[in-house]
Amino acid sequence: MWAKLSNSGDPLKLLIPSHYWKILCGWTNHSGMVISQKMNENEMGYRGSKSEIQCPQPKELSVKEQRVDGSYFGMSISKLRCTLMGLERGYQIKIPSKQLNSRYNYSTLITATEINPWFLTGFTDAEGCFTIKTQYNKNLKTKWRIRPVFSITLNQKDLPLLKLIQNFLRVGNISQSNNMVIYAVDSIRDIDVIINHFDNYSLITQKLSDFLIFKQCFNLIKQKEHLTEKGLLEILSLKGSLNLGLPDNIKNVFPNIKIKERPKYEFKGIPSSLWISGFISGDGSFHIVLRKTGSVFLRFSVHLHIRDLEVLEGISTYLKGKGSFNKKIILSKNSANLQMTKYSDIVDIIIPFFDNNPILGMKSLDFEDFKKVSKIIETKEYLTNPIMYNKIVKIKSNMNLARAKRKIK
Repeated sequence: MWAKLSNSGDPLKLLIPSHYWKILCGWTNHSGMVISQKMNENEMGYRGSKSEIQCPQPKELSVKEQRVDGSYFGMSISKLRCTLMGLERGYQIKIPSKQLNSRYNYSTLITATEINPWFLTGFTDAEGCFTIKTQYNKNLKTKWRIRPVFSITLNQKDLPLLKLIQNFLRVGNISQSNNMVIYAVDSIRDIDVIINHFDNYSLITQKLSDFLIFKQCFNLIKQKEHLTEKGLLEILSLKGSLNLGLPDNIKNVFPNIKIKERPKYEFKGIPSSLWISGFISGDGSFHIVLRKTGSVFLRFSVHLHIRDLEVLEGISTYLKGKGSFNKKIILSKNSANLQMTKYSDIVDIIIPFFDNNPILGMKSLDFEDFKKVSKIIETKEYLTNPIMYNKIVKIKSNMNLARAKRKIK
C-alpha cells in the first residue's frame, strides 16, 4: 500500500507498526491527577509528565472524561497474517501476532491528512511523555541498560490520530494493548527526530523542563557516556528530576545520588492558534450541563495542575483577542480550571475558533455534539418541546467518558 505522506508528494510505503507493548506511559485527567501504571522499570518508564507531584495507586486511578479507565494492561492481540515482500529484514513486522489489531472500524472524525507541527507540540504538551528507562542487566559493565523513550498513550479509538502523528514524524511504532494504543520512539536515530522537532517547535508548559532533562540525558547516551559508571550516575541524577523522579529500586541501589535541579521554567506565551487546538485535543473538555430546573448550558473548560496556571492565563488572553468574553479560573490547592459558560462567548468565540483550528481525535466528536446542542439552545425550543429536550439528553449521554467506554464495533 502506498500513501502520499509529504508536501513534495513523494510516495512512502506504509508498514504495519510492530507491537512494542512494554513502552507504556499514562496520561493526565482533567481533574489534575496523573494516571500511571504501577510497574517496575523493567516493564515500563515512570510518567508524571503533566507536572503532577503524586502518582495514585492502581486502585485509585481516575481518568479525564475523554479517556477510558486506567486498568492494568493485558495482552489480547488477535493474530493477523502478513505478507512480506522482498527481504524480511527490511520490514518492521517480523511476528504476525505482534501487529496492531486492525479489524476494528475506528471512526473519530479525522479528516486531516497530516499534522501541523504546532498542533503536534500542543498535543504533546497535553499528552506526551519523555522517559529515561532504566533496566537491570547483569551482562553490562555498569549492570544497567539506559534507554530514552518518547511516547503518547491514548484510547484505542484515537488510533487514527496516532497514525497521523507517526506519519508526520516518520519514526516510531504504534502498539495496542486491550483498550490502549501507544505511540513510542526509542531508537537513538529516531529520538534525534523528536529532539529536532521540539527544538524548532518548543513546548510551552512545565513539560518543557522534562524535555530539556530528557535532551541532556540523550546527549550523554549519544556520546556513550551511559556505558561508564560516571556517565550512568550523571544520567540517574538527571532522571531524578524528570517526571516523578527515581523509582525505589534505583534509590536502593544508588542511595547517594544527588538529584539535579530542574531547568528553570518560564512561560513565553502561546505560539500559535494550532498549538491551542492541539493542546485542547488532549486536555480540553466540551460539556453539556443540565439543570434540575430544565435549563441547559454549555461549558468549555481546561483543567491543569496549578503550576501551569500561566498557561491557562495565556490561553485565555489569546482567545480574548478574538473578542470580548467572560471567563473564570477556579483555583484549588493543586489545580487550576479555566471555564467559559456564557452562551454568546461559546457561539461567537469558542466554536468559530475550533472550526478554524480543528480539534482532532475522539474529542472532535464531543466538539461536534457540543455544536449541535448550541444550535438547539439558540432556538430555545427545548424549553417547551420535550422531544428537543430529550434530544439534548441523548446527545449528552453519548459524550466524553461514555464515548470512550463504548465498545468499538
